[in-house]
Amino acid sequence: MGPRKRAVSASSSRKPNQNLRQSQPAKFGIQHFFERHSQAAAAAAVASSDASSEPASSSADSEAGCGQCAPPPGVVPPEPSAAAPQDAEEEGPSPISPEVTKGVSVKRFRFSPRMLIKQSQDDGEDEVTWKISPVNQRLRSLTTKTVQDGLSVPPIGLKQNISSLRSCSQEKVLGYSRNTFSHDISQRDGCEKNGDSNIVSAVESQTTFRTPPSVSYGPLELGSTEYRKVLAALLNISFNALLELLDQVEGEIAIDGSTEAPRKCVIEGQMERTCKINTSDEHKAFINTSAEMDHNAYCSQNLLVLEVTEEHRSIDSSNVRESVLRLLNERSGEEQALYLCDEWFYSLIGPGDTVNVIGEFDGHERYTIDRNYNLIIVHPHILVSGTRVASSFSCPRRSVLDERLKINEHSTPALIGTLLHQVFQAGLLKDSPTRAFMEEYVGALLQQNVESLYACGVGEGDTYLTLVREIPRMLNWIKLFRDEQGPKKPMVDFGQYDGEKSIAITEVMDIEEMAQAPRYGLKGMIDASLHIKMGSFDGGASDKIIPLEFKTGKATIGQALSLYFLQAAIEHRAQVILYTLLMSERYQNRDVDSGLIYYLHTDQTLGIKVQRSDLIGIIMRRNELATDILKASTVQILPPMLRSPSICKSCRHLNICTVYHKAHGGDSHSSGLDELFNSLVDHLTISHGDFLRHWDRLIDLESKASSVAKREALHPSDSMHDRNGLSSLVLDVSKKCSVDDLSKNRRYIYHFVCNNAHSEVKNKAVVYLASSPANSLDCNLRCGDYVVLSTESGYNSVANGVIVDISHFNVSVALARRLRLPGSISSSDENNLANEIWRIDKDEVSSSYAVMRFNLIQLFLQNQESSHLRKMIVDLEAPMFDSGGIVSQDPAISYVRSEVTLNDDQRRAIHKMLYAKDYALILGMPGTGKTSTLVHAVKALLIRGASILLTSYTNSAVDNLLLKLKAKGIDFIRIGRQEAVHCGIREHCLSGKQSLEDVRRRMEHVRVVGVTCLGINHPLLAKRKFDVCIMDEAGQTTLPVSLGPLMLAKKFVLVGDHYQLPPLVQSTEAEENGMGISLFCRLSEAHPQAIAALQCQYRMCAGIMELSNALIYGNRLRCGSPDIANAKIKISSAEPLTSWLKEVLDPDRSVIFINTDELSAFEVKAQKAINNPIEANIVSEIVEELIKRDVAGDDIGVITPYNAQVDLIRSIVGTNVEIHTIDKYQGRDKDCILVSFVRSSEQSTRFGTSLLGDWHRINVALTRPKKKLIMVGSCRTLSRIPLLKLLIEKVSEGGGILTVSDREIRRMKLLKRCGRG
Repeated sequence: MGPRKRAVSASSSRKPNQNLRQSQPAKFGIQHFFERHSQAAAAAAVASSDASSEPASSSADSEAGCGQCAPPPGVVPPEPSAAAPQDAEEEGPSPISPEVTKGVSVKRFRFSPRMLIKQSQDDGEDEVTWKISPVNQRLRSLTTKTVQDGLSVPPIGLKQNISSLRSCSQEKVLGYSRNTFSHDISQRDGCEKNGDSNIVSAVESQTTFRTPPSVSYGPLELGSTEYRKVLAALLNISFNALLELLDQVEGEIAIDGSTEAPRKCVIEGQMERTCKINTSDEHKAFINTSAEMDHNAYCSQNLLVLEVTEEHRSIDSSNVRESVLRLLNERSGEEQALYLCDEWFYSLIGPGDTVNVIGEFDGHERYTIDRNYNLIIVHPHILVSGTRVASSFSCPRRSVLDERLKINEHSTPALIGTLLHQVFQAGLLKDSPTRAFMEEYVGALLQQNVESLYACGVGEGDTYLTLVREIPRMLNWIKLFRDEQGPKKPMVDFGQYDGEKSIAITEVMDIEEMAQAPRYGLKGMIDASLHIKMGSFDGGASDKIIPLEFKTGKATIGQALSLYFLQAAIEHRAQVILYTLLMSERYQNRDVDSGLIYYLHTDQTLGIKVQRSDLIGIIMRRNELATDILKASTVQILPPMLRSPSICKSCRHLNICTVYHKAHGGDSHSSGLDELFNSLVDHLTISHGDFLRHWDRLIDLESKASSVAKREALHPSDSMHDRNGLSSLVLDVSKKCSVDDLSKNRRYIYHFVCNNAHSEVKNKAVVYLASSPANSLDCNLRCGDYVVLSTESGYNSVANGVIVDISHFNVSVALARRLRLPGSISSSDENNLANEIWRIDKDEVSSSYAVMRFNLIQLFLQNQESSHLRKMIVDLEAPMFDSGGIVSQDPAISYVRSEVTLNDDQRRAIHKMLYAKDYALILGMPGTGKTSTLVHAVKALLIRGASILLTSYTNSAVDNLLLKLKAKGIDFIRIGRQEAVHCGIREHCLSGKQSLEDVRRRMEHVRVVGVTCLGINHPLLAKRKFDVCIMDEAGQTTLPVSLGPLMLAKKFVLVGDHYQLPPLVQSTEAEENGMGISLFCRLSEAHPQAIAALQCQYRMCAGIMELSNALIYGNRLRCGSPDIANAKIKISSAEPLTSWLKEVLDPDRSVIFINTDELSAFEVKAQKAINNPIEANIVSEIVEELIKRDVAGDDIGVITPYNAQVDLIRSIVGTNVEIHTIDKYQGRDKDCILVSFVRSSEQSTRFGTSLLGDWHRINVALTRPKKKLIMVGSCRTLSRIPLLKLLIEKVSEGGGILTVSDREIRRMKLLKRCGRG
């Protein structure tokens, strides 16, 4: 039952001047926190107005700070009532009232969260379901922590250039904005008066990682574009966000029950603020983070920031400022105050942020994070790679762009570096590597990477010599550091604190180890994880686990003669320090405090000892980068440009960076690049900027919706039926790990089955029986998907792999190395692996969103291909076509005219493609021979000598078209992973056994290439351009995904049907704002003259075709021949039929609707799942009779909108019949299709927003059968949906409604099956 719309409180509906009066806040729920926020904001506004009216003697800094807080005149926050959703499908009032419960130390309450989540195929749409939101969907401090005009970022880590930092922090409204710092030497005296110079100097004397490490975003000037955008975003979402603040905490929430007197925090230039800080012992316990705390429970315990204030204290005659965070433990509902001191004062934290507090607290002192103790991680759910954090010291904007975009770069230095890494790692893994072994490995490695060599345009011979030249240094290093018994152990300098230490490698635990640390909000790929013995001058030795970072470039400390080299060395040091955190988390209960960097170019090894001062600066930089990434994904605002022409000109992101800057209101002055900026972006118009911002936001909304899967991978659930992954799996002990040497790289294949599968011993082998849906592996994973293996005992991201086989009963995953648990002694310890419960999740690192953003931004670059596409897609210029005057001399036209297998519609469509100068659109209605048309179109284009790129969103669609081309003898190249490619065309994939010259020759001579839309970044396509790109399933492909392949061709052809399923969009908001509108649909509506429609269908008989013709296609469909129109299903008469089954199976009745209104066949709901047992058994009876009457199981299909009904029918129907949801039946057909609509209820509930109300899905279901369509459902219930009402009326006109009773369908047998008898 849906919730009642929240009543508007009196406080929220007051006029602005009334809000200044103190009112008694509600003592529970959202309203309590909303009123707190309103009162504090109003008080801050008064303080701002008071400050602005002070005499001119007030400091300029104070005036500037207050000016940035105050909204422009006339801006009034929206009424709270406007933010409440209108639930159109409410069945009745359901007041949300708190249920008071008893507590020991605090008063608590329970309430129902108000956040509606997106419906899935398991949901009952008329029933509102609730869920705690992801952490990053909470209140965001949008007007974040700005800095004053004119502040610049000093070069990080340059001690000789560092001047004292001037702290200019000023309190903003609820901590939304805090000026950070300036390094202006002329203002040093002002800082010293405030006592801040001590803080800065103490840090500078200890670390190259300055804290605060960087400046956040530039100032938001009143009236500026960015100011208006941020202010509008704040006003639009602030009320909703505050209402969601506690709705997302399901459980008990604490009330201010403390009797302790409030503490007054007096802030300079502001009014006196009172904030309650609970310091009871019960509340202190919740942030205890001692080492003995349970690891898994701790990692998921994040704290919500409710309020940020500032406090001044006098210590030794110095004025010390501290940030006070009021935190909420979302599990216990308890609150606590946390003090950020010293460098941590500059942390950019605002209300609504999520933080993780790491440290040890004794429960008696106040909770403080300072330069000596404890850490705070901001937005820990955002896992930032160590490489990104390290590189962000030089330019945060570049790091954010790296995170958001997947750029296709193929450079020779990068390739050589990657290959050297692999050669060195191979030597590490070998017990006693020799030069011959290493050289042989180099040869095999080059064979595996011929595609990358082709993309970079380098030869095998030269690359071989370059790699072999470095082998002696690698071998010497490996021998030196592995020789434990040698007379002279290598000494490594760990700096002034630890000095030189002897190092001996005892074990190489892993290479390219993927690690994630949600506790620290970090992730990374570690070059090598080593178990070493570390010795010191006093003769002592200790065993340690350390990371080894291998660098093939020239930037070392010894060569730090320039800013570039010094900056690179600092980044390397930061990278290793972050890797120690990752390893300490991955290898639980291990103390990892050191690391090594080996510079191959100078044969120099450096030791890195983690120092507290370094760690503070790096963690603060990580926190700022996480905030930058979050801001970019929520309000699409990037960090400011670096404003350094010398650095920016050599940046790989220069073109992209300037386009974003222009799109968000920047100009040549704000970019710092002057005329260079104008030369790069002068071609962009206002509409171009609008288009880029709009679609960039839609991609971010979709990415946020799918990020739930990432968090579920980090926090596995006990539910087996997670459609986006598989849980509760165990290794199949009956199948040993197999080694695949036939693929390009050696792979280790592991087999998994359900943990709860029944097993029995038969002939000394374990046989797994899947006798129920609970033991069935039904999910959205497919062969070829990249996946991550984790354990439910707490080991996250143990290994990455690719699914090579998946069925309802088992799944096989190929790994690059043998599977091992972190910290295990031996990788061959199969007992430990077999005892673990495993989870398999789709690898979000390989997600498409970074590719989509890159496709989108490419559309606005200054080059010929982008300019042409921009005119067609953004500006919607009309496409041009040849007149077709001289056709007699065109052999392609002659071929089309002479091909007798083509009908008139197909000929017109091919002519449209041939005449197109820009693009053509082919509307392929169901069963109209779309694939055959494309095959002939490819032949015609080849006759003209054109090169063709064939693409689609799915591998199956690409392979279906290529299989038809193969049957016609047309040669082609298929680009893609072997696992994802159809076995019938794998021979057309370029294998790793071909030489570079063979690959180059094939790519030059073969004119047809097939690849998926997301596979266009393949190295083989780096230098390839095509005359034509043909995209199938274009109606199901989102616009950003479609853009990628089109960039590779002079003109394009989109083939699809936007009357069937649109692109799959997970985010409701993104879908409502146009993400579900494909490029095919956009161009079809703008220029219908570009469409060639295929209307002559060869699938459905006349009776079935009439349904979709009348409901969807406006009678444009027609049968291709009399044989198609009169086709009937062949059923033998093996034995007499009951009366109702005889009518159902009558071959002369092509369409039948079994009405269940007289059966009391009501739907059944369990949690979110919904099914209908009576309908499932009716379907089972019909399938059983069809099989008895010689209808092959392969010719029968069952379709239902709901996953739960799919599972139920599969458990009943035991034959080989395909049973899927509507979405999975797109593009398929069967002789006989049964449709179970499921929904049946006596309540008068509307289903307008349900799956059944989606006319695209209904169209797909109606157009799958060839000869027989049998529908099962409740006419009374389904008639509440307008489209289905028309469907029932249309079937009724033809006499196809069959209302059955309990007696007619053998009531006792059915009810017994359903558990009712």
